[in-house]
Amino acid sequence: MTKAISSWKGYNKNVIDEAKELNNNINKTVDMSFPSKTPVMIFARKVDKEPKEGKSNITFYQNQLSHVSSQKLVVLQGHHYLHWTKYREMSEYVNNFIDTSINSSKKK
Repeated sequence: MTKAISSWKGYNKNVIDEAKELNNNINKTVDMSFPSKTPVMIFARKVDKEPKEGKSNITFYQNQLSHVSSQKLVVLQGHHYLHWTKYREMSEYVNNFIDTSINSSKKK
């Protein structure tokens, strides 16, 4: 069922047009960063392969979050669609992050 839904939803005109624009969209955002005062939480999949040159999805996200005052990078074991299997754990992380962000902003 998942395969059928993915094929139906994943290969429509809008998705194909989006894929054609991928390089242009990456180039538009390469120098962008998160505002330093905006709380940011990122979930990432743990990759078991040894990264080349010490670079990985984790080091990329760490770099993206380095200037953000309220940030959290959560690395979870699983496949690309973490939300399919880790939704309970992710929900707890989100709720704790929101509580922490709200409480820290109240103290200021």
